[in-house]
Amino acid sequence: MNESEVADVLRKYLTERILDASDVEIELNTPLLEWGILNSLTTTRLVGFIREQFGIEIPVEEMVGENFKDLLSISRLVTGLGGE
Repeated sequence: MNESEVADVLRKYLTERILDASDVEIELNTPLLEWGILNSLTTTRLVGFIREQFGIEIPVEEMVGENFKDLLSISRLVTGLGGE
């Protein structure tokens, strides 16, 4: 999968599972941490989803705000770690 495809899968997950299909539109550069969409609990859930969906583990050293600030950053992380 390329970054765009990964971002689409992650956007759907965040909209349906984290935001409960709210009216918030998540774009590639939506500040997920700043807006409180991702916090420690929701980030943990997202990492679990990434493990199940893409079959990759995110190393502890990659669990930094810079990698989870927006969909683009998360998608780059997933594809860089060898996501499908």
